[in-house]
Amino acid sequence: MVLKIDNLKKYYEVAANALFGGGDKKVVKANETLSFEARESETLAIVGESGCGKSTFAKVLMGLETATEGSITLDGRDIGSIAIEDRDTMTVADIQMVFQNPFDTLNPSMTVGRQIMRALEIFKIGNNDAERRERMLVLLDLVKLPRAFADRMPRQLSGGQKQRVGIARAFAGDARIVVADEPVSALDVSVQAAVTDLLMEIQREHKTTLLFISHDLSIVRYLADRVMVMYLGHVVELGSTDQVFSPPYHPYTEALLSAVPIADTSVQKKHIVLEGDIPSAMNPPSGCPFQTRCGWKSKVAGGLCEKEVPPLRILAERPSDQMPPVRRRIGKHGTSHQNRGRITKRAPRHWGARITGKAKLSSPK
Repeated sequence: MVLKIDNLKKYYEVAANALFGGGDKKVVKANETLSFEARESETLAIVGESGCGKSTFAKVLMGLETATEGSITLDGRDIGSIAIEDRDTMTVADIQMVFQNPFDTLNPSMTVGRQIMRALEIFKIGNNDAERRERMLVLLDLVKLPRAFADRMPRQLSGGQKQRVGIARAFAGDARIVVADEPVSALDVSVQAAVTDLLMEIQREHKTTLLFISHDLSIVRYLADRVMVMYLGHVVELGSTDQVFSPPYHPYTEALLSAVPIADTSVQKKHIVLEGDIPSAMNPPSGCPFQTRCGWKSKVAGGLCEKEVPPLRILAERPSDQMPPVRRRIGKHGTSHQNRGRITKRAPRHWGARITGKAKLSSPK
């Protein structure tokens, strides 16, 4: 295990009147009790709507923000409360990021080669400029860019080429963990597959842990080993890609999957439209965070959805010794149900449901 997140919380205090800075302070709960683990060479995809807390978590992990509560453990060291300027060089090199917009992440006044060499200087790699330049050329080879690009300016590169430079810079210090925050969303569709394949190839070669933040569930299903679904700062579902993409679904996951287009026109699929906007993290709803948009709320007796935040419960055993079990936020009432041979005990698809007994994987039929 390379990375362990335990009950991580990130809150921001803001003025009630943001324009004039007056009024009582209010708290924005960007991340709420995040807990998960990531292993060497694993790709963990983090998905959810804008505002669910994905990028905030990335900032805390990178050290751009510090955690309000909880811990982030990297190789046995708690780094959650250490800002990036106070982290040692090895820790900074171990956790790197590939940003969403390659057009804004490169210095327009520096050559490509100089920008990569600057990263090597910060990571204290190489004894002199000659050694760092040789390492820089090797990194250009790694991301499949001609060595002549070392003398080019960022304005002379396409979007895909700029993102390859960003990937080279992220791997300059042999990063243990790379956070890819929507790394291909700003690129042309024709370039997205090439950059994604490159990222996966380098990850396999270097045995890097990749945290892939994305809205595109098609790409997530293609490259991820596990998927974590977030909503309003909470983890609502976590498991292997096959488990999360197969029934039974959390109702929010079900809505996200219903929006994924299918190339086969003969397949009919119900498109689930969530009513209303995602609630404000400054004033989240009571009880279940999803209850204001959940179609199953009316089927739960006693107004349970408005009173309790359902805990994460294990719904299926781990598919292998190296893979954690699948977890979903559910409650306790349940019905026995067969779902394509994958999970033999399922709960109704709403958070207020309760499940009795322990679900387990069975062989596909």
